[in-house]
Amino acid sequence: MAARRSRLAAPTSSSAAAASMQHELLEAAASGDLRHLKRLVRALDKVRGRLQEVVEAARTDGGIWALQLAAGNEQLEVCRYLVEGLRVDVNAADDEGRTPLVFAVIGENAAIVKYILDHGADPDKADDDGLTPLHSAAGIGDCEMIEMLLAKGADIDPAVNVSSVECVKLLVEAGADVNSDCISTAALDSAMGNDGSTECLNFLMEAGANYGGPNDFRVYPVCGCSLPHFWQPKFGNILVEDMIHQPWHQDQHVNKKKIEELKTSGNKAVDREDYISASVFYTKAMDLDPNDATLFSNRSLCWLCMGDGKKAFLDALECREMRPDWPKACYRLGAALMTLKDFESACDALFDGFKLDPDNAEIERALREAMESLKISSKGTKAT
Repeated sequence: MAARRSRLAAPTSSSAAAASMQHELLEAAASGDLRHLKRLVRALDKVRGRLQEVVEAARTDGGIWALQLAAGNEQLEVCRYLVEGLRVDVNAADDEGRTPLVFAVIGENAAIVKYILDHGADPDKADDDGLTPLHSAAGIGDCEMIEMLLAKGADIDPAVNVSSVECVKLLVEAGADVNSDCISTAALDSAMGNDGSTECLNFLMEAGANYGGPNDFRVYPVCGCSLPHFWQPKFGNILVEDMIHQPWHQDQHVNKKKIEELKTSGNKAVDREDYISASVFYTKAMDLDPNDATLFSNRSLCWLCMGDGKKAFLDALECREMRPDWPKACYRLGAALMTLKDFESACDALFDGFKLDPDNAEIERALREAMESLKISSKGTKAT
């Protein structure tokens, strides 16, 4: 982190004012406030003509920078300004090795994926876990993005955890080996684990996929799913659709998995005090499940830590309305109200939380602080 920021002049990178402006720059990129973003870039540059360096030096504690935030939040105009106007490095990664292309894929915006690919993004650049953009596109189940990546020469082999039959077909038709590890894992969710559909298995078997060897469970390499050992002799090469019919729901399963991944990424970002990135992850998870009170609670905390009491209040209020009997919802609302200096309402919210969980030391401590603040505020009002 320090190494990246050292490219700026020492007085700029070390000053509190510059750090504050860098934080604003990242928020402007994420929200799409292009006009404010340009002003901040010029202010940080101080007429030195190093606008590109200014943008690339402004990063969160996790190394996430402006182009990643813009790509992940569907801000195409910001991406254009950064890529075409400032010539930033489209393959510059964060501390986990994730490029702007990965953020664009996770953001599920095909237009931005196409734009970044057309402007030099490496379709095969993997993150520190070895995952490529094709991994993400396949996991999401977006055939359009998969086609874009393949058109740019993306390696097919790493495409695992495909979440739809259509994507499996697309990869096989593009040259994927039906007996390779990538397709073995690919069909697991789409063929058996979620909706009970056997279209994927039948497609792969007709394309030449092999059966696995006998063991305690019959494992098909093409799908990663198991059939009971005693079914093997009886059914032989009969298509699987004649054997299994289970009422699962693929879309719900895929969304649940994506939500958990986004929530985990958000929680990790909070742990390292990277609240901008965390808020992005939580927002993406909310797009998939707008009724999860914990996401509103978590994002409220992010806004609070970033000093935005109004946004913290709105998320906390939504959380409280969803789960009125949840002590943490009361605590989040009280904390947000404290930043807005509405001490009386903060006391009410925190007292509700205390009644729900009288052994919660955190809520009790916050309630005492709110009551003390209310007392001081009341004295000040009387004095005037």
